[in-house]
Amino acid sequence: MEVTETEESALKDRTNRQLRSKELLDELIDKAKLNKDDLEPSVQHIYLSNSLTANEEYKLLELDDDGLNYLLEGNSLIIRGSETENAVCCTKNATFSFKVAEISNPLLITSNLSLSGKCDLEASNSEVLFLTNSYFLMAKEKPKLQKIKNLLELNLYSGRAYEQNNAQKYTIEHFLDCIQASEEEIYQYLNYIQAFQIDGFWRLLDFRYLNQIMDNILKLIEEKCWLFDKIPAKDIYQELDSIYEISVLNQVVLYYFTRNDDDANFYSMRKEKIVYFYADSILRATIKMRFTEFQMILEKSLPSNLGLEFNLSLIQDLCYVEEPYIYYLNVLDMPDDLEKRFKYLFEKRKKWCLEELRAFVQDLCSNNASEISNALTKYCRSYTQNGTKYFTSRV
Repeated sequence: MEVTETEESALKDRTNRQLRSKELLDELIDKAKLNKDDLEPSVQHIYLSNSLTANEEYKLLELDDDGLNYLLEGNSLIIRGSETENAVCCTKNATFSFKVAEISNPLLITSNLSLSGKCDLEASNSEVLFLTNSYFLMAKEKPKLQKIKNLLELNLYSGRAYEQNNAQKYTIEHFLDCIQASEEEIYQYLNYIQAFQIDGFWRLLDFRYLNQIMDNILKLIEEKCWLFDKIPAKDIYQELDSIYEISVLNQVVLYYFTRNDDDANFYSMRKEKIVYFYADSILRATIKMRFTEFQMILEKSLPSNLGLEFNLSLIQDLCYVEEPYIYYLNVLDMPDDLEKRFKYLFEKRKKWCLEELRAFVQDLCSNNASEISNALTKYCRSYTQNGTKYFTSRV
């Protein structure tokens, strides 16, 4: 098919590049045996820039609607990772893998290409600025946060008298620099491991020191005959401020007590957390003990008339039972990678029941039943014995 383009049949746009006239376009359509009614009303001429190169100044990033709206609202994406780590991309509250996708056909990046049916001109030019065979894509992933706990454990807080001037301390800015996670996820993890903010730095309390504080608070509650659902926090601070810092006492109260909705001056004891704390205290000191003995010691350690009957489900991510013994196994000490977590668990025991495994992996599965089920299918084999379903390693 040959169509002769004369000076009369060519127009020019504002870039001073020639445009084919409407008459010439009609001739091209006719010779191509196309039905004009089937075509969009706009025609765009795509041409290569005179300075076209494999431009490294621009990078392409594929986003879903949520990601695009996040940026259009004025937010930023932050890439985190050292030279030895795979890069991740973070929003304010989520972490994404950040990878390069390569394609065989080059993508052409143009200056003013209009989407189909949205061009008011009958014909327009679109300049190709650069081309590329790759683009970045993001997929949501679980943040790796255990490094925070590992760093904080190097310098536990046992009171101001035991502080070392040259010991490393960390602020939230330090964690944002070295942890591959969003700011919100970092704060959530600090709360999860019960970190304390002391003099502007995030610290973990030495467990023996925390145990002393808890014993003194509960002893005071018992001496004053305060109701478990009406505890005056200010009185706790006044009674114990000569022994402990107010800021530390305040954060202990926030972790183990809940402010009352009807009167902000009073707090209620979080009974499940009190049970969990003293169970942790007993088991970490012994690692292994008879289950009946553990129950007896725990009952004596808890405040009298607590009004909460002990159930193993309260501490399922803290231990496991093989009659007649109970063993200490804290989920916080386990790897934060799902595959490594399962490997760690099956090195401890060859088989687990569903309730036990769920307790130890749900933090890596967003507490989502579907994610937990998928993880069990991927990493475990199952069988039923005496009516109980057990899981063994798939490796």
